Amino acid sequence: MKVAVLASRRIAQGFLLGGIHEAFICETEEEAKNAFKHCMDQQDIGIVLISRIVSELIPGSIQEAKKSPCMIPVISIIPDVPKPREVCGE
Repeated sequence: MKVAVLASRRIAQGFLLGGIHEAFICETEEEAKNAFKHCMDQQDIGIVLISRIVSELIPGSIQEAKKSPCMIPVISIIPDVPKPREVCGE
């Protein structure tokens, strides 16, 4: 079984360097929907990791998939890299 990640470019590249099987860069709702659908259609993907920001783009799709009686793929929401904090006085 393969592992896939749906995330920003930075997170996706990090997971690819770590040896993950497939990574999808999702910066828009359409990209996220297409990548998620692709992962759900693949029989060899067993785990789908979705960054929190990407999960907020497709909450309905994720909830629908989690309600399915099929337990594969496992869908897990992972934390994102925090946005840089603004420095006071700048």
